[in-house]
Amino acid sequence: MKKASIPAILLFCLATISISFGQGPFQQVKPTAQDQVRLTKLERAYKAAKSALAKAPNSAKAKKDFTTIGAAYGHESMVSPVLTPRVKYPQALHIYREVLKVDPNQKTAKSESELIISIYKQMGRPVPQG
Repeated sequence: MKKASIPAILLFCLATISISFGQGPFQQVKPTAQDQVRLTKLERAYKAAKSALAKAPNSAKAKKDFTTIGAAYGHESMVSPVLTPRVKYPQALHIYREVLKVDPNQKTAKSESELIISIYKQMGRPVPQG
């Protein structure tokens, strides 16, 4: 008997929960103004941290700020109802890859990028590059 993978189990649980609440299995949640504001604030903070890191690439503080903000922005990109799935997952993966270049051990970026990649592979779709 073949064992199910964790991402497949999580996907099934999410689908089951959304069906039980009367929504379609993958129906998009309507974004609120707060969702847009949160995503925009994190995007600005991420760009500022990236710029600060470019100006001081050896600064431990700049690296820490970039990886912390980058992980938060990547996560918000991945879960935000503001973005469609065709945008959110490639965007999150791109952000996580940039974070992992600075800190290969950043937990959120590492685990969530691995999750996104495994889901793409399970779906038989090419993993976004870049």
